[in-house]
Parts: sequence; C-alpha cells; structure tokens
Amino acid sequence: MNEPSNNLPHHLDLYRLAVQNPIAEVRFVEHAWFHFHGDASEPMLLREDFAGTCAVAAAWVASDPDRQAMAIELDKATVQWALNQYDDQDLHIVQADVMAVDEPAVDVTLALNFSVLIYHEEASLRAYLAHGLAGLVPGGLLILDLFGGPGVAESSVQSVRVEPDESGVEPFTYRWEQRGLEVATGKIDCRIHFELGDGRRIDDAFIYDWRLWQPVQIIDLALQVGFEQASLWWSDPLEPGRYRPVQEVPSDRDWVGYVVCQAGLSDRDIDHKS
Repeated sequence: MNEPSNNLPHHLDLYRLAVQNPIAEVRFVEHAWFHFHGDASEPMLLREDFAGTCAVAAAWVASDPDRQAMAIELDKATVQWALNQYDDQDLHIVQADVMAVDEPAVDVTLALNFSVLIYHEEASLRAYLAHGLAGLVPGGLLILDLFGGPGVAESSVQSVRVEPDESGVEPFTYRWEQRGLEVATGKIDCRIHFELGDGRRIDDAFIYDWRLWQPVQIIDLALQVGFEQASLWWSDPLEPGRYRPVQEVPSDRDWVGYVVCQAGLSDRDIDHKS
C-alpha cells in the first residue's frame, strides 16, 4: 500500500469509512454462532487475522463488556496506526505473521476483506486453514469472505460516493478497480483509489495480488484439514444483509459471501479462554 502524504487524509481512515462495516460483521458472527450453537453458549474471544484497521476486532470488544479480541497484522505502519486509534485494554493488537501466532484458542477467527486470496498455492491455503483450525476451541468458527460471479472476468472500475458522518472527514469517492482475471491461474489484480472532494487523488492506495479461489475449493480444503463442516453463506438480493448457508449461487450474478467453517465438538464443554 502507498504511504500517506502529510497533506492528505490517511488511506486507512478512508478505507475504514468506505469499505468496512464492523458492526454488521459482529452481527454476522453472532448469527453464524447461533446457527451452530443456539443458546447453549456465547462467543467471547475473537481473533481477527490480516486485521488492517483492526476495526472489526474493536467493534467486537465494544459490543459486550465481557468480550475480548486479538487483532493480528503484519505491516508495522498499519499496526502503529491502529494502536493510535484504539486504547481498549480488551483489544490486543499484535504485529506478526498470522501463521506465527498459535494461542490463545479462540471462539471465532475472522479472515475478512478477501484476505485468504493472498495465498496463490493450494499448499499455503491449506496450511492457513489447518492453522486456523488448530487455534479454535471445540465448536469454534473460522469465517472468511470471498467474491465471484461473471463480472470478475472483466476489467472494470466501480465508484461510490462516501459521505462520512464523522466530523473532520470530507466526502470523497471510493473506486474499486479490477484489472481482469487470468483464467488459467485464477490470478486477479485489484486496486483501491480515492478521490477527494477538491479533486486530489490517492491512486493505488491499496494494491492486491490475489488468486480468486472458488467456494467449493475452500470448503473442500477445510474439510480435508479436519473441520467438521464448512459451507458458503450468501445474501439473496431479495433479502439484502440476511446471510444463510446455500449450496450454490446463481451463475449470472456477481456475489460476495462468507465461508463458515466449524471445528468439531468434543465431549467437554467449550472453554472460553481469557
């Protein structure tokens, strides 16, 4: 990612405002947990991998005084930015490779913002899924997100006007660029640009070199490494924001969805570690 200019808003501030909806992510975690566990237990300890702004982990601890979260991010400058944003003692921000952090065991691990697409090789993706499983309590959930549909094969730029409620942040335009898909490899080049109200631009604020995995590939690998079950969750356009497990999505629609993987239950109660 590009480093911010002193004369421009920080690109992480703009990203958080344009891209993320932390409260909605927390609600989805609760929804998915209830789907698997009902009222038998509540998730308390969350891990956010590839955490970036750490906004979801921060929203998690803000949602309940008994909840804690660990946010793991590799980039030093990003971690420092996040440390300057949050001072909640129940939010633990760690600068590290996610594969280097083994404990504590958590109820839920999140890998959002299409983060697992950084893995271009099946072996590395499999290793991440196995690592995620090892870091969960019995019955715990690993949740990641994916996107797909016919539109991913085309080069395109989508623009959205963002009008933040936060004081001091002027309206700006968020642009999501896809530079086409290499069908043979699944490789896709995606970028985020920002244009400020006064016409100044932050081009290539974020550059992503991804492999576009299909849900069935993720699900198959998750089951191979030992998850009890794994499924795609999709929001029907007729019920926007209401995600449910599905077997497939319409082939003529672009989509964003979650893959939810559940660790097996043991014959002992789930132990929430603090």
